[in-house]
This record gives sequence, structure tokens and C-alpha cells, in this order.
Amino acid sequence: MFPSSRAWRLVAPLWLLALSAPAFAQRADENAFNAAEDAFGTRVGSEGVGLYSSSDARGFDPRQAGNTRFEGLYFDQQAVFGTRLNRAQTMHVGISAQSYPFPAPTGISDTALVMPADRTIISVSTQYQDVGGVNQNALEISTPITDTLGFTGGGTYSPIKAEWYAPNTISSFSGLFRWRPSDKLEVIPVSYYSFTMNSLVQSQIFTAGAYLPPKYHRRTFFGQDWAERVSRDFSLGVIARGNPFPNWRAQMALFRSDGDRPENHSLFYRNTQTDGTATIDVLKSPRNRSLSYSGEARLSGVYTQGRYRHTIHLDVKGRDVKRIFGGVGSASLGAGTIGVETPRPEPVFVFTLRDNDMVRQITPGVAYGGEWARVGEFNVGVQRAFYHRDFGRENAVPTTTKSQPWLYYATASVTPTEKLAFYASYTRGLEDFGTAPDNAANRGQPMPAGITEQVDAGFRYRILPNVSFVAGVFEVKKPYFDRDLANVYTEVGDRSHQGIETSLTGQLLPGLTIVAGAVFIKARVTGSSVDRGLIGNIPPGLSPAVYSLGLQYAPASWKGIGVDTQIKQTGAQYANRLNTFRVPATFSFDLGARYNFRIRDVAMTFRTQVFNITNEYDWKVDAASGAFAPTPPRRFMVRLAADF
Repeated sequence: MFPSSRAWRLVAPLWLLALSAPAFAQRADENAFNAAEDAFGTRVGSEGVGLYSSSDARGFDPRQAGNTRFEGLYFDQQAVFGTRLNRAQTMHVGISAQSYPFPAPTGISDTALVMPADRTIISVSTQYQDVGGVNQNALEISTPITDTLGFTGGGTYSPIKAEWYAPNTISSFSGLFRWRPSDKLEVIPVSYYSFTMNSLVQSQIFTAGAYLPPKYHRRTFFGQDWAERVSRDFSLGVIARGNPFPNWRAQMALFRSDGDRPENHSLFYRNTQTDGTATIDVLKSPRNRSLSYSGEARLSGVYTQGRYRHTIHLDVKGRDVKRIFGGVGSASLGAGTIGVETPRPEPVFVFTLRDNDMVRQITPGVAYGGEWARVGEFNVGVQRAFYHRDFGRENAVPTTTKSQPWLYYATASVTPTEKLAFYASYTRGLEDFGTAPDNAANRGQPMPAGITEQVDAGFRYRILPNVSFVAGVFEVKKPYFDRDLANVYTEVGDRSHQGIETSLTGQLLPGLTIVAGAVFIKARVTGSSVDRGLIGNIPPGLSPAVYSLGLQYAPASWKGIGVDTQIKQTGAQYANRLNTFRVPATFSFDLGARYNFRIRDVAMTFRTQVFNITNEYDWKVDAASGAFAPTPPRRFMVRLAADF
């Protein structure tokens, strides 16, 4: 199946225009391999390489830790924010995270935005993936409006076939302005809106014992055609930067992030037997919504004395979050078999009262950084978090919790030679811990905030002028949450991740780029639940070892043609809380090719990829709920983009 004829009719006239227009690259040159500075995670457009992502670093979620940044500034993200305004999304851990003042444990996910071009560029693209990807038709324009004002924006229409072979249609619109009235000031308003409809939910599989579900044909949708998710996501923000005084730079960001879920279902195949038979249960939520106002203001002074540079940061960040959730109605659909279509009529749901959750936090801080050229640098900072939370049922008096912890960090690096650098750091943070999973008695309830800690150390060595190797060790400590004997998701102990991470990136030979890395994690849980034998001491759903190898070969003599491969292996992980059985190791092998070319000076790219080329059938387990899902089957993607 290929993109619909209607979609082609919309896009085709734009391709015809491209045959006679001058080009200046905007989207046609997107390449995650070329953008990656290490193997810890880089995403450009729909392409990604590396070990980590914006939702997974060192075994934790950077977004949950409060480590989401836009243009280096704090953003509390409650709604989906699409990739069309993103020039690159990069994960920073270890030595690459030391340049960020006021970090929190886990890792930093920083998004660089696409700024308006100096000349008008119209970008069009169409992408098709047969399953588990984004089929996207996009139109963008980047243009100067005046000498001081520019604009980048556009829209996308994305009919998707989800990993579980269900339809999913997303329409989105985004845009940003960049106003530079002088060389000392710039203001960047940004907005993003998306609407998801016809999104049928995935069936969550729970086995009745310590065994994996039986395999089924992965290109079969066995949910219900009325069990869907409808969502509206809207983000609006403004970033301002300037130099109000000599040696001082001011930065400010303010964001509104609104995730609205008018309708949502959860479909469970419970007590799944070895032959695939199970009991089907369904939950339906009334309207749930998460709305957040967040931002950061920072004033930084830089003073240089010979080989010494001193930097002072005065900072305040804050968030005001309002969530309404819960109120679910439940029903049983009777017996069924995983992988077998079992259509049932939609039952009548009776909703209960929803829950309200309101969090207000303001965190002022001060930091100092000292740098001795060609010798090393160190950074120290301290913050005071003023945290206030009200939680309770609709129309009831809420329960209030408050805390005012001190948060601090210190980092240091030494460069004994031009090729070698050593680093070390300590960070203490305050973190919210997400919400209870769908199969918990307190489904959707937010977990209390708690103190987190991180220490890490390592080195970076430049093997060749364009090849760097990074190796480090780390330990991250956080509270641990799980379901108790009453099936209530709550804090049951403490969790620590001790690990080793490595990265090898750069151009090994002319035209040959490598992005390779590995992470080894020893995760342990302690607490009364472990002592009483209610859960094991190793958290489920976390692999102790992940290996990633990416290679791209695009020599100049091939005149724009390149081939690439990504190989990733994830070690076996425990599949249940008692640590009695494991999900076997998973393996993926992807191949791709691209062709960058020009037609009458129009920059164009043809990109194709085949994922899971060996068609491996592996299982994934959700750490919080224990639900199983198979990895996607072999699939392919083609993309054509042009800038004119």
C-alpha cells in the first residue's frame, strides 16, 4: 500500500514547482549520523541514532526528571511536541552534560529549534512506512519577513499504521517567528498543535504465570474498533535572549503545554494462558487533561582574565501544573485469544469522580563556573525548591504536601592534553515519579515527589582528529514504586542504577562514519517489600546491557549516495516483579540508503530503510505494569524531500 491518491494530489503540484526554483537546503539534508557528536542519542527529523532517547537514559526518563530543555531552557512538557520545528534533539550525559547549569539526575534532553532561513525556502516531503512508523506528508516554509523578522512553519498530515497494526491519523500545525531588532536581542515565539483521531488502542497482554505469551501473527489487529484514543496537544511558548549589560547575557523562556484527552480506552487480555486464551477487560476514561505553565529566567555574567574565565549564573525556574484524570468506567468483554480478532459490541460505561492534581514549584538558584584554559574547569550550583501539591477527588478538599529541599551540584573536568579529558560530577534533584499504570487500583494517580542523586565520572579521548571515545561510570539513586499486595501503585523502596557507558563516534575513514556505544547497568531495589519477599531485588523491564552500532558510508566519489546500518542488541531482562523468569535478549538489524541530489538546483533527498531485516520476533515488557508486547516485524520506509 502506498500514500493515498488524495495525498499525492496535494503534494504533486509542489514537486512540479521544485523543478524550476533555486534551492537552499532546509529539510533535504537531515541526517542523524552527521549530527551525532557521541553515541548517547541524537534525533534529526524522523531519524535517530545512539543508545538513549528523550524518554530513556541510564534506565530512567529524563522528561520525568525535569530535564527537558528547549534551546537550553527548562520546559515542563505535558503535551506531545512534534519534530517539525526540531533541528536536532540531543541527549546529554556525562561530560556533554557539564555545560548545562542546574541539571538533575538522569540525563538532559535538549531540543534545538529550526530557525528561519536567510532566504525563502519551501520544503515538501512525503514519507511512507508500512507499519510502526510515520506516514507523513509535510509542507513548510522558512522565510525572512523583514530585515529583523523571520518565520518558519507549516503543517503535516500523517496517516499511521501503528506497531499493533491499527490506524492512527495525526494532523499537526507548527510555527515560530524569530525577531532580532538588534544584535543584542532576539525573541522567538513558538507554537505547535496536533490532533490525533481514529487511534485504536493496543491490547495489553498479561500472562497468568511466569511465562511469555505465545507468538501470534504481528500484522493482526485484535483490539476493538470502538476502543480508541482521541487527543489534542497544544504548546505555546516564547524564548528571549539578549545582552542587557556588558559581559552579561539574559535568557528567558515561558511555555504553555496542554495535553487534552477527550476519550481514552485501555484494553487488557488478562490471565493469558500458554495457548493464548484470556479474559478481555476494558476501561474507558472520561475527559482527562494535563495543563502546564513553565519556564526559566537566567542571567549569566562572564569575566575573562588571561587564561581564566569566570561565569556566574542567577537563575529561577518554575512550573504550575494542573491535571484532571481518572473517573474510569470498566467492563468485561468475556473470553478471547491474543492475535485473534474478537469484535464485541461497545458496553455501557459508568464513570466515577475524577481526581485533581495541582503542582506549583519555583526553584531559584545561583551557580559559579571557573575555567582555566587548556587545564580544566569546575562548576558548582545550589538551588532551593519550593514545592506545593494539592491532590484529591473532584469537589472534595484536597490533600496538601509541601517541601523545600536544597538541591545542588558540582562538576569538574581536567584536560591534561589536547586529546584527553577527565570529568566527574555530583547532582542532587527533586523529581516527580509519574503516574500509576493502567492495571493498578489507583490508575493514573501521580506519585509523590522525592529526592534523587547521581554521581558519574569518566574520560573522553580523541583517537583521531574526527574520532572520539568516551567511557564513564555512573550511579543514580531514586525512590522505587511498584504495586503492593492491594494492587496499589506506591513507593515500596529505593532503586539504584550503577553503570558503565561508552561511546565511539566520528569519521574512521573518508566517508565512513561510526556511531557506536554500549551501556551496562546493575539495577537493584532495596526496601521492606524486597525483605519480605514480595518483589525481587532487580526491577523488571530493564536490560543489564545494551549494545548499539551505527555505520554510514557515503564517500564523495559516490556523489550523494550513502548506505547505512544500525544494529542494536538488548540483553535479557526480568519480566516480573518476583524475578522468576526473563524476557530473552532482543536483536534488531536495520539497513538504509539515501541519495542527495539536485534537479535544476533544487536540493532533494530520497531515503529508504528496512527495519528488523531478519524479522526477529522478540518480546518487550512494560516495567510499571508488566504488560507484554511483541517487537514490530520486518518493515520498510521510503521518504522523498525537497527544498526549493
